Amino acid sequence: MQTMTKHTNTLSAKDTTRRMKRILIVCCLMLACYSAVGLCAEIIYPTIIKQGGLDVVKITGKTPINSATGSFNGRTVYLNPTSLDTEYLGFVSAHLQTDPADARLRVEIEYTDGTSEVLSRTISIIDGDYETQYLTLDSKWTSYDEETLARIQRENNIIGALFKTETPKKLWTEQFMMPLTGRITGEFGLRRYINNEARSPHSGIDISAVTGTPILAPNDGRAVLVMDMFFSGLSLFIDHGQGLYTMYFHLSEVLVEEGDDIHRGDTIALVGASGRVTGAHLHFGVRHTNNKVNPWDLVNALSP
Repeated sequence: MQTMTKHTNTLSAKDTTRRMKRILIVCCLMLACYSAVGLCAEIIYPTIIKQGGLDVVKITGKTPINSATGSFNGRTVYLNPTSLDTEYLGFVSAHLQTDPADARLRVEIEYTDGTSEVLSRTISIIDGDYETQYLTLDSKWTSYDEETLARIQRENNIIGALFKTETPKKLWTEQFMMPLTGRITGEFGLRRYINNEARSPHSGIDISAVTGTPILAPNDGRAVLVMDMFFSGLSLFIDHGQGLYTMYFHLSEVLVEEGDDIHRGDTIALVGASGRVTGAHLHFGVRHTNNKVNPWDLVNALSP
């Protein structure tokens, strides 16, 4: 019995060794296969984003990528190739009034060899922790008759339709810059109370300047809307492609026309005090895939 037991244990050990070798060989073959077809791409960043935040998303693969498309929190994520054939970059954003929560970034990748894969990552949308601002305005800017309410609704409809239109092509090539330098009188995201009543958070940056100060285009794009509006006064909207818009409010004059191609550094408008204002300044705003986002994030981000 002792000999038989010893013999059985010896055979079991040999069998185990053979099985381990087979598993190792299979794993090596699978690894080689996956490496060959390039199914090893990953999302490098980001992992968190603020309410009203905009950040760069980076995708890298081990073999050349033919195309990459993404989505995040119900919005399109446009991804663009870099000088490396294994790398794509794009902007991802969260609306200023989105509730803090975890959301999924999903990316579909097609490789030049015909293979494909789907990547996924959780990005945490966190509280923007924005400050509160109290303003006092004349009642004509806070109480509206029926005619004014109808005008406001018409203008909101025009702007809403504009932001739902996304030009697939990226129209810019360089990093974005500020359109004006000056004292900041209103930061993005301020929780505003006007005459002690809660209003929508501030969706741009207010930059103080004297009337007539030139405003420069922060990047290449196309002028798509010039309109005198009740709240924002004389206003200019520029489409930069891929769901990215910049806007300029309270102008005294617009120096471009709808349909004009805009180049980074062009003088596009002059500072004014039109619309609902307490003094001359520029309201500089940014929309990305219909998300209200912080202009500072756009200016500070490396262009994808």
